[in-house]
Amino acid sequence: MELKNALSVCLIALFSSALVVLIARTLDSQAAARLEPQLARIAAELESLRSAGGLAVAPSAAPPGKSLSDGLIVYYFHGNQRCPTCRSIEAQSFDSVQTGFSTQLDRGELAWVTLNYDDATGKDLAEKFGVEAAVVVLAQMKNGELATWKRLDEVWGLVGDKPAFAQFMGEQISLLLPPAPTKPPVESTDDASDIPMPDDEEAPPPTSDSDRPAA
Repeated sequence: MELKNALSVCLIALFSSALVVLIARTLDSQAAARLEPQLARIAAELESLRSAGGLAVAPSAAPPGKSLSDGLIVYYFHGNQRCPTCRSIEAQSFDSVQTGFSTQLDRGELAWVTLNYDDATGKDLAEKFGVEAAVVVLAQMKNGELATWKRLDEVWGLVGDKPAFAQFMGEQISLLLPPAPTKPPVESTDDASDIPMPDDEEAPPPTSDSDRPAA
């Protein structure tokens, strides 16, 4: 995937360079000046891609969102306008959940849900959590109701450092996950009456040499 991202960035850079050369050769200086803001925007997007580690692939294979009566929901909120950094936050968050908590996902203790805070489906929760930009929110559910939640605004400062991002996500999710179920102690099936007990009678004292018959 890293190689694919690198190739994508190179192709975009090559296209942008070719576009600049074409403009310089075919247009006069006045026309080129009018296109300068668009070229600056392309350069800014390329810089964002480079700092974010390449093109972020949205987790299209993410499981459908579901409600949990007891457990932890990892929400990723985004808007209609999605920048490369926003997509990188989504991709890294989803990877942290899938990689570090696959067992909890399989057991139904953890769920990943993507919501658009600009749509009616995500607007109410976004207002409840104070969401105004792309961000991750952890919501702990108990008995079908929201017990506590935490908005992870720190992801914006960690998106350029993937190991630190993954560590932060793992720590925050672990804090709110329900404790792992413990197995009851195994009771012994042996009947105590069947266990042989030592004899209470005292053993006879050892015979002295004087009591032994002469050879």
